[in-house]
Amino acid sequence: MGISWGAVAGLLTSISPIVVPLLGGPAGVIIKAAATAVVVVENFVSNHRGEAKRQRALDLVMSLLTVAEDATAKDLVSDPLVARAVESVIDAEVSTRNAHAALAALITDIQSKRDASA
Repeated sequence: MGISWGAVAGLLTSISPIVVPLLGGPAGVIIKAAATAVVVVENFVSNHRGEAKRQRALDLVMSLLTVAEDATAKDLVSDPLVARAVESVIDAEVSTRNAHAALAALITDIQSKRDASA
């Protein structure tokens, strides 16, 4: 009995507080897992910064892929293309979250200055 990719994707979507475009198939599941790993690490790993946090997110996704290997009978973890793709998704998710925070801070600053001058 294998893992239902649809069930895994549904689980990841339901526990993830972020919005990931609707992507199907195994690639979509891996992308959702990587995006979710960023959120999990950000929320629960407070004693590491930068590259260490990135590595924790990568380790989390690779652990999930180890489980997926059993269902697919393919060596996903050792595949350099998979590793690069997961790293890219993690980097993109972090960049998106950082850009959002920067824009939110800018908007708050603009609103504060406008309110102060009123």
